[in-house]
Amino acid sequence: YTWRSSVNIPSGKPDELVTLTPAAAFFIAAAFVDFLQDRGIAKPKVAIGCDPRVSGPLLVPAALAGLTTAGAAAVDVGLSTTPAMFYGIIAPGSDINGSIMLTASHMPMQNNGLKFFTYGGGLGKPDITALLENAAQKCIAAGVALGDPMSDTGYVLGQAVQSAAVPDHLNLLDLYAEQLRHMIKEGIKHPGSYDKPLTGLKIAVDAGNGSGGFFATQVLQPLGADISGSQFLEPDGTFPNHIPNPENKAAMAAAVEAVKKSGADLGIVFDTDVDRSAIVDGDGTPLNSNKFIALMAAIVLQEHPGSTIVTDSVTSNGLTAFIEAQGGKHFRFKRGYKNVISKGVDLNEEGVDCELMMETSGHGAMRSNHYLDDGSHLALTAIVAFVRSRLKSGAAGGLGELLSDLQEPAEAGEYRINIKDPDFKSIGGQVLQSFHAWVEQGAGDTQGWSLEPVNYEGWRVNIDEGEGRRGWLLLRQSLHDPLLVLNIESDTSGGVEAART
Repeated sequence: YTWRSSVNIPSGKPDELVTLTPAAAFFIAAAFVDFLQDRGIAKPKVAIGCDPRVSGPLLVPAALAGLTTAGAAAVDVGLSTTPAMFYGIIAPGSDINGSIMLTASHMPMQNNGLKFFTYGGGLGKPDITALLENAAQKCIAAGVALGDPMSDTGYVLGQAVQSAAVPDHLNLLDLYAEQLRHMIKEGIKHPGSYDKPLTGLKIAVDAGNGSGGFFATQVLQPLGADISGSQFLEPDGTFPNHIPNPENKAAMAAAVEAVKKSGADLGIVFDTDVDRSAIVDGDGTPLNSNKFIALMAAIVLQEHPGSTIVTDSVTSNGLTAFIEAQGGKHFRFKRGYKNVISKGVDLNEEGVDCELMMETSGHGAMRSNHYLDDGSHLALTAIVAFVRSRLKSGAAGGLGELLSDLQEPAEAGEYRINIKDPDFKSIGGQVLQSFHAWVEQGAGDTQGWSLEPVNYEGWRVNIDEGEGRRGWLLLRQSLHDPLLVLNIESDTSGGVEAART
């Protein structure tokens, strides 16, 4: 989980409430030190990194000051990725106890946020809630008025001057890149070129001016890959080209164009902090959402036959059939990548073999990678599979060949229904109850509708469209916003509109 908010930088929204200020970052970082000390770490060592957002240089020094004044040893790692911040804790020989990543992922440039990690992984919502409450109490006790320049920034400057501690500096991204290169070399074990296993391969990386450019220049290129088709590798917190987001149509279209124009064998798209990714096949086919899950499932099930694949709730019928045809089991759960990953952890603890947990947003985690949602790890897994397949067959096929049996819907749509009542959670719950009762009573004059037997989020309805064709719809409540979301897929032309109306 991440705590996100707006920062006081030009955004074109003069009335937008600003709550993430230097003092807020200071007190939140100090509260994280308390969190670690309460768990038996008397003198924590905490690393702080950031994505390229323009507010980073304002907030990172404030957070570092919050760490040192609270009694921690602070480490400034500069530009980083979310997965790298966790790796900094678990890396061999590391003495870092916790880490903070300043990022707001794909959110607009005026937003920023904080992600927290310990050796056990990312902090969950209850821990972050308690941490923020502690930070608020510290702010009140200090008499700081957040947002007031003299009180807010002045307090942080005063505390930084009084503190004799100086943060260490660590180029964590270099260490993480070295680890990723090692994983690719070990994964491929190229018989003729162990150290340059990507020689002859052209890979176009679109980092969207986020933190992911290092993957091209520090991971792929040293292993022999031609990265000349890559674009937007330079970090730029204004994101001038497109939003770094594998779910964004403009981002995927830009990556497809880069692959086609450069004649790349495949393309990789990252979000801002590189905890999500997507693939573009060599023929320009975007492999995101259900296709990316199917690709990763096909790869994982070769190594872990019979494994259970956990996904979010809006995955397609075709994905379920594909996973089962590959010998796996599909566990369709809830939206929210933390929900998906946590369910995978629970299943493994119950003795169920579950190697892959993945959301249609591009978030995905593997048991073998510490259950960390890591876009760079998913990307390298796809690259390793790609190279191994070529070595085995001697042919120049693409990743899309693994998905030849994936059935895709004829149509798909998503509709967001706003709830204006302030008590939107309760109102939304009542609507869902009424919808469930209506479907159970026959859905009016609608023919062929039946409730999915198992639902973990909202109500999924199977739609018999005749001649063996099956559509579905899911009505669910948004995790955070005052709205209901209706997802529909159909195997027939006009089926989405028919189901919606």
